[in-house]
Amino acid sequence: MFARARSLTVRHIGRKRPALRDLDFDWEEGERLLLLGPSGAGKSTLALCLDGLIPHALDAHWENGTLTVGGRDTRSATLAELTGDVGVLFQDPETQLVMLETDDEIAFGLENLGLPPKEMVERIAEARASTGLGPETPRRLDTLSGGTKQRVALASLLAMRPRALVLDEPTANLDPIGAREVVTAFAALAIRRERSFLVIEHRIDPLLRFIDRVAVLGDDGRLALAGDPENVFMGRADEPADLLVERWPRGASARRDERAPGRRITVAARAVAYRYRAAEREAVNDASLELREGEIAAVVGANGAGKSTLGLLLAGVLRPSRGAVEVTGDVAYVFQYPERGFLAATVRDEVRYSATIGRRIARDPDALLERFGLARLAEANPHSLSHGEKRRLSVASALVTSPAVLILDEPTFGQDLRNTRELVSILREERDRGTTVVLITHDLSLVAEVADRAIAMAGGAIGFDGSPDRLFQRPDLARFGLALPAAAGAFARARERDPAVPPLTGLDAARGALASLVPVRA
Repeated sequence: MFARARSLTVRHIGRKRPALRDLDFDWEEGERLLLLGPSGAGKSTLALCLDGLIPHALDAHWENGTLTVGGRDTRSATLAELTGDVGVLFQDPETQLVMLETDDEIAFGLENLGLPPKEMVERIAEARASTGLGPETPRRLDTLSGGTKQRVALASLLAMRPRALVLDEPTANLDPIGAREVVTAFAALAIRRERSFLVIEHRIDPLLRFIDRVAVLGDDGRLALAGDPENVFMGRADEPADLLVERWPRGASARRDERAPGRRITVAARAVAYRYRAAEREAVNDASLELREGEIAAVVGANGAGKSTLGLLLAGVLRPSRGAVEVTGDVAYVFQYPERGFLAATVRDEVRYSATIGRRIARDPDALLERFGLARLAEANPHSLSHGEKRRLSVASALVTSPAVLILDEPTFGQDLRNTRELVSILREERDRGTTVVLITHDLSLVAEVADRAIAMAGGAIGFDGSPDRLFQRPDLARFGLALPAAAGAFARARERDPAVPPLTGLDAARGALASLVPVRA
């Protein structure tokens, strides 16, 4: 047994409810374990406990129970001993890299161990080979894609040769191409079975072949389900649906309405360009578009394509190097990393913050907290929330002033199925109110489900502007760093075989149409 928790109860500072409650949890030596559960269930808290950051580096109340890792009680073992056994790969590659060049980053931990130079060189070469970082990989970290940066972070952990690795949503911030790179690196490691793995991930389809067992945490921080993947996903279909992250990409949409071309233009960009200081090329290059009230537009593309920069230009946060942006009405912007914008000490005050700077509050903050499932956390510090809860708080804070234009950067990152469906419902309500909604996203399931329009970027330029259906039918999706969700891909192949299949209007429509093509068995 590599790790075992018994009656483990851990509560974060300022929170009334424990993140983990009476948790009984086993992780076998050499096991490849997939950990699932809704947002706020305690998955990341468990990861922090396993490598000793809780209780040795992060403040949290260890209220009850025990946790042993590698035969050591994590409360009495030193942080150095625990991190030697367990390495954790977190969600955001940007926050894990501290050096300027790839090899220096991989060597950083080894230098702290005081290893001789010859052994360091050998370990660096071994870690690079294990993660696919060949000689063609650029040296400077600031020139790497998101997927490559995450593989560098993974190589840095492997070079330390821990007995186990915890991967905490390692693809959450990556475009589909970058996510595939990380999954490929994980698959190569998992097949060799040289160490134990615990993976926390929402994109589970490509992982299931390499998983031995699945554990699911419930809303209350307890273990809700555990077993082999087939039994958990197929044999327990009658369990409450909100305990599980669906195996297939989500859907639940009706055919989207045609947006009347006569609606008022709220945002207009005319040949807009922007270059960051000291950058070799423009982040956005001659981008032109018009957005209308009552429209949901999704901006998609690879990491580094210019999506977030375009969003900041439309919001007025950045001033164009050339060209012009015209906006009618107020704009609210939800950043990709919401904690970087938190300004208040409590969740309730964060939603009310607009009033303190003279903005008109148009909606009841407490009602918004209730709608986003945050009412019980009203007095908590925003920085103590889970990733999904932080995301929902940032959206609630943006909606409190009823902006004319709402721009959301990666709104489904860290969200479970239940909260994503609630977000989709809210976005549709905002569209029906006449709000212009802009989604900057890698989540093509979300695009298929809710967007009226898709804008695809590559190299800082807009390469496609049209309906999601037309985008999904393009043979050059990889040019934009995109890959079709599994259900949508199957649906596209079905359309090739049967032209009578209607255009894709959402993933539920895809499933329904596919089902109608499959003969019923007696």
